[in-house]
Amino acid sequence: MKEIAKNEFYELKYDEGRNWIFWTMKGYWKGMESVPNFDKDWNQALTMVHGSWRLFADLSQLKAMPDDVKAAQDRKQKELLQKGCSKVSCVMTSEVTKMSLNQVIKESGMDKIIHYFNSLTEAEKWLYE
Repeated sequence: MKEIAKNEFYELKYDEGRNWIFWTMKGYWKGMESVPNFDKDWNQALTMVHGSWRLFADLSQLKAMPDDVKAAQDRKQKELLQKGCSKVSCVMTSEVTKMSLNQVIKESGMDKIIHYFNSLTEAEKWLYE
């Protein structure tokens, strides 16, 4: 597994064997200024995927996001879909966080390929199917 980025707000890794991106969001992002390398890191990850690929997202440590972060997520989700993301397994335990992201996920079109889980094990198992 290749580590692309790791900081206090997120981790981004790529597994070449499975053609999966692993994305972990953590804590409370005050705004996009908190994560100045967000686009650069994602752009690097997207150069590694090929064909139809999958995303394993762990948002279990994420707090609700401000509007500029939601806008950046919407933009990035649309790009992921354009780049061939075919299935998203998302671990999210907070209903409040889930509600704050539902609009973004629907607007981007990601709602058609995402499935929510309460555990990492369940999420990974479903992504293999």
